[in-house]
Amino acid sequence: MKNKNPLYVVKGKNVEEANSFLDLIIKKLDLEEAITVFKNIFSLLLAQIQTYAVFESVTKFLNDLIEKAKKFLEASSFWPGRTSVN
Repeated sequence: MKNKNPLYVVKGKNVEEANSFLDLIIKKLDLEEAITVFKNIFSLLLAQIQTYAVFESVTKFLNDLIEKAKKFLEASSFWPGRTSVN
């Protein structure tokens, strides 16, 4: 089923449809390759978990990374519902 109100990203002469708001940001900032690298790094990290100590370390790393991403998005103009500059 076609989206009634699709999102589009214009890259030079090319126009790409975005599946979601997050997909729009990723395509707009040209982050597809970076996302692929991060996915590979996360897969490698998760494959290394053999003990609870390593699990705790990886969990802390991922939680810190998510918090930093949230702060970045909240400070950027891409965050939905953002009305003022802090």
